[in-house]
Amino acid sequence: MTDRPTVSILIPAFNEVSHIDRCLASVLAQTYPLHEVLVLDGGSTDGTREKVSVAGPPVRLVDNPGRGPAAAMNVGIAATTGDVICRIDAHSTYAPDYVERCVEVLIETGADVVGGPMRPRATGSFGRAVADVTSSPIAMPGRFHHCTTRAEVDTVYLGAWRRATLEQVGGFDADHFPRCGEDNELNFRIRQRGGRVLLDPTVRSTYSPRETPSGLWRQYQRYGLAKATSVARHGTLPSWRPVAPAGLFVATAAGLAIGRTWRARLSVPLAHGLGCLLVGLMVSRKKSDPLRAAFVLEICHWSFGLGFWVGIWRFILGQPVQRPLANERQEPPGRPPLTGTSPSGDWLGTSRG
Repeated sequence: MTDRPTVSILIPAFNEVSHIDRCLASVLAQTYPLHEVLVLDGGSTDGTREKVSVAGPPVRLVDNPGRGPAAAMNVGIAATTGDVICRIDAHSTYAPDYVERCVEVLIETGADVVGGPMRPRATGSFGRAVADVTSSPIAMPGRFHHCTTRAEVDTVYLGAWRRATLEQVGGFDADHFPRCGEDNELNFRIRQRGGRVLLDPTVRSTYSPRETPSGLWRQYQRYGLAKATSVARHGTLPSWRPVAPAGLFVATAAGLAIGRTWRARLSVPLAHGLGCLLVGLMVSRKKSDPLRAAFVLEICHWSFGLGFWVGIWRFILGQPVQRPLANERQEPPGRPPLTGTSPSGDWLGTSRG
């Protein structure tokens, strides 16, 4: 890679009309010259495609037949020519030097993956509680949520890679991770090969956290499902830290609920609720309150734990842990079918450019 590598920006998107304008504005304001910006759309019906279509160069709309983020990244990698691949999510906005810092840290450290911390910026009262909980090391074990110094980690928020690194590991595993967890799994395979995943807090972005309990529940249920997919795929997890509190809590609560007295059945949920309230008191700030923060943590643990055990049950039954998206294998008219999406290098079968 040269001292001034070309950079391709990939943005997986599906029905992001309320976020895509802010996202693209921050991308186009980057201090580093961008080779191309591909919005990989999974068939949006809310006006996202129309907004992207009129954005103009270097932004380009590309169809993602698989709809999910892993399939989108594979389609995008195959359609680009940049030396560095930088993932951007539509729910986030980016500091003007975001790409520049990614490239500088890649070159300076020789790391295989570079990214920054996951910094939330909320507008509503529930979202502010989500931001407080997910930014605290007391409540969230993942270091990419709250790390303030450069460090080697299991995974980062989003990420930037040399093209050669992605080619060596065979891209994203869209066969087993069609819905979620694809970034963590990719970085796990990179680390298995001796690669380094580096978090640098000067790689700055902010994302919009979920503003409703139902949205947060679905998000963390998918996270739990992704961890179960890792167990089914690799026989292990990139890290057991996220599974321990939620997975063990749900398993214990379920075990005590079978053939026990009502006191035993309620003991774990009540103890967990008191623990969440204590954490809520510790992490809530001026913009949120302890009760709402405790409620957020309850949602995160219950949904994550249930998602994890549902995934493990599907694995035991011999079913796919993550069920394919409805239109995953439907190809749009007039485009050649993709040759594959599993990490074998076949995703490069689509010509670039």
